[in-house]
Amino acid sequence: MTKLLTTFFLSLAFISCEQNKQGTDKDKKRIDEVCDQFMQTFVDGKIREALQLLKQNTVIPPATIDSLQVTIVNQADKAFPSYGKILSYEFVTERKIKDFIAKRIYILKYDKYYLKFDFTLYNNGKGWTITNFNYNEDLVEILY
Repeated sequence: MTKLLTTFFLSLAFISCEQNKQGTDKDKKRIDEVCDQFMQTFVDGKIREALQLLKQNTVIPPATIDSLQVTIVNQADKAFPSYGKILSYEFVTERKIKDFIAKRIYILKYDKYYLKFDFTLYNNGKGWTITNFNYNEDLVEILY
């Protein structure tokens, strides 16, 4: 009888832990899809919509994102045309620190050039959010 009760309680504990993990995994999948959707929206030339999506899933202050939007739109008008037409994006890698911080890295491919986009994600134990967003040409993090 003792073995049966021990087995029952261990099974119950395992199921409880697994259900908690599944809830966290669902939210991680959701935030990964937000990053993918941001990139696809950007590829489609809908910069304002992409940044609105970011605004809804981040702790970055809305005023900061609004300022970033002005910068990106300005660059899209003046600098990005020299890169050629946007072709597509590629998810490159994700780096994690346990189950509470992750960095997703993408490459936006143009005819003549590329840009690296990265999203830093944080899980406070209750859910995932985007805590940082960056885009640049620096591939050191990916290549080395």
